[in-house]
Amino acid sequence: MECDAAEIEPNMAGAGPKLSDTALLTGAQFSKWTLRLVFVLLAARSMGPQKFGVYILLFTVTEFLAVASGAGYGDYLTRETAKDARLGWGLASQLIWLRIAISLPIAALAVGLLALLHYPHLVLFAAACMALTLLPRSVSEAVQGALRGAREYGAYLAIELVLGGSLLIGGVLILARHGGIGMAIEAEVAGAALAAAAAFVAWTTFKAPDSIRLDRRRLLKTSAVFNAYSLVGTLYDRFDVVLLSKLAGDYATAIYGVAYRALNVTQLVAYGVLYSLLPDLSRDVFSQTEQKRLEEALGLLLSVAFFQVLATMVFAGPAIHLLLGERYAESALALKILIWAAVPRYINYAFNIGLLAGRRERVFVATSLVSLAVNLGGNLLLIPRFGWRAAASLTLATEVVLLAQNAFWIRRLLGKIPLPYRVLRTSAAFLLLLAVFFAANRAGLLPLAVGTGCLLFFAVYLYRAGFLNQVGNVWSAARATAA
Repeated sequence: MECDAAEIEPNMAGAGPKLSDTALLTGAQFSKWTLRLVFVLLAARSMGPQKFGVYILLFTVTEFLAVASGAGYGDYLTRETAKDARLGWGLASQLIWLRIAISLPIAALAVGLLALLHYPHLVLFAAACMALTLLPRSVSEAVQGALRGAREYGAYLAIELVLGGSLLIGGVLILARHGGIGMAIEAEVAGAALAAAAAFVAWTTFKAPDSIRLDRRRLLKTSAVFNAYSLVGTLYDRFDVVLLSKLAGDYATAIYGVAYRALNVTQLVAYGVLYSLLPDLSRDVFSQTEQKRLEEALGLLLSVAFFQVLATMVFAGPAIHLLLGERYAESALALKILIWAAVPRYINYAFNIGLLAGRRERVFVATSLVSLAVNLGGNLLLIPRFGWRAAASLTLATEVVLLAQNAFWIRRLLGKIPLPYRVLRTSAAFLLLLAVFFAANRAGLLPLAVGTGCLLFFAVYLYRAGFLNQVGNVWSAARATAA
């Protein structure tokens, strides 16, 4: 069935978000990012910094291609499926074929650009092979977007477990056989194909029987902005890897790449919390109930970000030494710089979800372009002199710039800037404990023991402040409202 979007009446019914939704979504992201991180660590240990730097470049280029072909459609599908499952599943089918049609020419263009940058023929061939993952990803990511909107989070988790488990097996084989870039690419392609097969099973199980399709012109008009802001956002978020590869070499790329992959794992809590709230926010983001829920979620995320920063300061050095050895020792310092980006990044996620729910996704293009200009200009200027340190510092600076923009736009949407619950108290406790750890580290007074104690004190503070109860209130309020 094909129709114009104006003819569709949104389905506003819903049971409200549940704490189990967050658990499943967080579990999905935990499997995705943690298992990929394990894969990255195993591959890095087997390859060494020089070869691993090449793999990081290939992975980054493939992510560019994935976003350019339509990875951003997932948010669009989530929002539309939450409003009307018939439309969401119909759009999923259309967008799969659209992504496949886009993937082939942009992959060829990317390989051509790498050739113009004088990369070796082996790198060009490897990039073409990595691009094969785009075809199965077109299926799995579209289905996952619809599953999120339909609140079928168990199936969403299953797809991620298939992908992550495949990568884990591949990583173990790479380490056992002292494999290189070729084996890593084989693992990537196999994992993407198996995830697509799992997504097809979910499709046949959960697809709405009477799905609705948009006419092609309307489809391109409504979905294009999601692809545009995702592409620009990915450019400012990951283009520093390409610049590092050309301006600072494979070793610097590897040092930064390990730390950045570890940073990505910190996103899993924010993803689970906020995407479990997106369906209801999409229905009524202007209500006081939903805005209060957003502020309480912000309070939770800020506390988690502070805990992650403190834990990284304490354990990054020993962890990198244990997992990767002295060859990657500088990655600990890179991670200590990058982890600070988690604080503004968590708040940015929340503001972005609010803007998305309020149908202000076009704002993302403008904010991402400003962030791209800051990140690209700063890295071009500073990487030749400071290497990966410049890339890490500019990542933090870019998140701060994005936060300022998002605060402006969310205020225009809601009439105020949502503030994290108990932001002043939590910030004061975090800064005090961080200062204690730095003082002990500077004086050489058992910094690991003191840091562990600071983490425990912060955890006790959060418990005593009632944050666990507050987390439950977010979803219990939703159930009471739904009832």
